[in-house]
Amino acid sequence: MARSMFPEAALPPSELSYDSCVPRTLVHKRAVSEVFVTDAVRQGPGRFAIAAQWPRDHVFFQPGAEGTSDPLLWIETVRQAGIYLSHRFYDVPLNHPFVLASLDFSLEDAQPPTHVPAPHAVRLDTTCDVKAQDARRLSMALEAVVSVDGRTRGRVGLTWQAVDPRRYDVLRRRNSPPSENADAPAIAGAVALPPEAVGRRYDRDVTLASALGTARAWNLRLDPGHPVLFDHACDHIPGMALLESFCQASALTSVGSGGPAPRVWTLQSGSVHFTCFGEPDLPVVITARPEPAAPGRPGTRGSRVAAIQGDRPLASAVLHGTLMRPESIARGGAA
Repeated sequence: MARSMFPEAALPPSELSYDSCVPRTLVHKRAVSEVFVTDAVRQGPGRFAIAAQWPRDHVFFQPGAEGTSDPLLWIETVRQAGIYLSHRFYDVPLNHPFVLASLDFSLEDAQPPTHVPAPHAVRLDTTCDVKAQDARRLSMALEAVVSVDGRTRGRVGLTWQAVDPRRYDVLRRRNSPPSENADAPAIAGAVALPPEAVGRRYDRDVTLASALGTARAWNLRLDPGHPVLFDHACDHIPGMALLESFCQASALTSVGSGGPAPRVWTLQSGSVHFTCFGEPDLPVVITARPEPAAPGRPGTRGSRVAAIQGDRPLASAVLHGTLMRPESIARGGAA
């Protein structure tokens, strides 16, 4: 059996509980079904063990090729962990908005399968580095080693800041004022790509539209009624919605002609940087171009993707994944 490419996290006995999820308000969720974190224990200065439970299937974070878990589920779990730690251990008030600055991740080739008799027990061995903190602001970097069912499977890093409402308003208006019609996303005239083209089951999960007529460029397609990407009210385009669009664009760019048999692209590693708030009611263009294989992973295919609104770059990323030929496509490739 091949050894994990990740160093094993220390897994000492702890009082971590998997019995119930943490309060949804502490991870900024409206639906209890979208809360994955169940507990957290401080292990030392800036060090925490965090418990989470992953469902065997999910309305959005669906199983991928060969039944493997959805990589975006990893990122969403660590994102929730950062919010939870900020409120519980770093005294961030509940009314302070969070601004995600960057994320990077690397997942093991053999992700855990979802077709198991019980939900996955997930543990995050987390290190937090506080960059700045006062009564109005917390700026932090987090590094989490992710273990699933007792085996180390990958790592996810995040940087963000939580600020008071006044400071958030200043940040929000720095480049442009918030939209007055955020509930009406600009997708008029855009024809959604078919779900199977981007590795999705349902039309509502497709975040790209082919209205541009330009190779490797698509319109961002937003659904403010989406039960996961728009779980709660947001005055800007959610970062997870941009990340999903990047994954779908990377799948299309990486697969190419793909040969005669169906192929899917499974996300394995990447880095993402968020630079500007996106207005939900203004058009956004998603672009992608091929990138070389990831260092140390010669079999991967990558792409450099970006989200642009008018003349403002909203976010950019370099993502890498692998192509598979599944017997049946459950989640497809856009992780």
